[in-house]
Amino acid sequence: MKKNIQGVESVNKALEILNCFTDNNETLTVTKIANITGDHKSRISRISKSLENYGYIRKIKSGEFKIGHSISRLYEIYENSFNLKNSIKKELDFISFKTNETASFFVKQKEERICIQTSEPKKIIKHSIEIGIKKPLNKGSSGHILSAYHNLPIENKEKILKQGYSMSFGERDREIASVSVPIFRSKKQFLGALTITGHISNFNRKNCIFFLNTLRSSKIKIEKNLIKIR
Repeated sequence: MKKNIQGVESVNKALEILNCFTDNNETLTVTKIANITGDHKSRISRISKSLENYGYIRKIKSGEFKIGHSISRLYEIYENSFNLKNSIKKELDFISFKTNETASFFVKQKEERICIQTSEPKKIIKHSIEIGIKKPLNKGSSGHILSAYHNLPIENKEKILKQGYSMSFGERDREIASVSVPIFRSKKQFLGALTITGHISNFNRKNCIFFLNTLRSSKIKIEKNLIKIR
């Protein structure tokens, strides 16, 4: 127990050191960091060395420290993630408006799937999907897509991969149907499943074709935007 607490304290101290760097304090000595944090110079020096080893801070000729390249790398990842979600959310709103059904984006999380973005139509009777709620991977059109493109065992996997879409009718809930297509950042980087979900009575043959074509159109736009923000 003590070891775990000590580990947390060390991480907290490392983050505290990083927080010492501001617009007014772009370069800092070990002494200045010790004064700001109220800690011993010897401890600051040890933790700073670890941060330097991983590129979170770097030592310049004067012996002072500055923010390192790893911070900009993390920021780039954050920016890409933010832009990814923005790009998808914008398209989900368009899909929901055009189809009058719920549009969502699902990703695989361990052995389950979760919705990370969703948009609902402005009507009383609709299917609501909660963001972050875990759902089974082997059911629902988004589950089929995630399983197939992650090379997991799923019925009709080869057909799904060949067609590039999946449909589900009353599989998890007898009143719910859905249509899904895969989204890629690149040819080899599969991200998740773009999905339209609603009451099964609205998923006749004509509407299913319309839903699928709408998803495919949005898929093209999302993937083009992802290339721009890479």
